[in-house]
Amino acid sequence: MITYSLALHKDLATLKTFLFKHGSNPWNHLPGDGVDKEFALITEGKASVIVATDNSALLGFGIFYHPQALPNKYLQFSGLHQTIYIAEAVVHQAHVGQGIGHKLLTEIINQATKFGASMLIVDRHEQNLASAGMMRKAGFIELATFDDPHRRDMGSRKTTVMGYTLKSSEAQPVLL
Repeated sequence: MITYSLALHKDLATLKTFLFKHGSNPWNHLPGDGVDKEFALITEGKASVIVATDNSALLGFGIFYHPQALPNKYLQFSGLHQTIYIAEAVVHQAHVGQGIGHKLLTEIINQATKFGASMLIVDRHEQNLASAGMMRKAGFIELATFDDPHRRDMGSRKTTVMGYTLKSSEAQPVLL
């Protein structure tokens, strides 16, 4: 049975290795320094990781930035919403297509209100149809597509940003 939970800091080195092994593909930009910065945010408590495991075997994970760590380039899409940025959603190559990526996104959506967020943003290569389908299935809608040649070195070289706004029935009051 697949379980989904927040990752522990002791697991970060394993997760980073997994990301480079199973997340690297022509559509996904994984510069070493950028990945190091993501994992530093996790260590600093500004980002979290949801892991999918089956009998302790790692099947995938999703990294999400808490609203205070939203990259500036996404502020234009967040409006007045406290927004979570989903930086990674990676699934073991042997388990792709089994709904694990969709479930990871859903689990991150479920965590949003714990961080005071009412919106989530994720991006992908414009032509990455597998990611597009996974994101749509989780309820994300397309917000914008733009030229992004510094991150995308193949195909259209464009990034598509997708967003999810929590419905009032999903939103929970934030206790201070």
